[in-house]
Amino acid sequence: MTRKDKLKIRFTVGLTPDQLSRLDELNRTRSRKGVTTNRAELVREAVGLYLQHQPDLVGSRKAIARDLEGKIDALDSKVETLAQRLEHFIEMLRNRRREGQ
Repeated sequence: MTRKDKLKIRFTVGLTPDQLSRLDELNRTRSRKGVTTNRAELVREAVGLYLQHQPDLVGSRKAIARDLEGKIDALDSKVETLAQRLEHFIEMLRNRRREGQ
């Protein structure tokens, strides 16, 4: 299967002259560094990066990070509660020990 077979969906989008100029500059910069690319590859890369950083897109890095942050916050809260209970338990044991002496 060739690369063209994998990329069968075509989508047309208009760019401003400034956007096209910046895209071409990026292409020239990468070419000088020995990286062969073209406008279409750069646009696909840009769209991929954009989608990965959308918080409301399931499976995006941003959504995964947001979900993970929520889980970490919940864990922090549980650990804090357990730490308080442990302190209270230790204090109860100390008080019993003092009363028994």
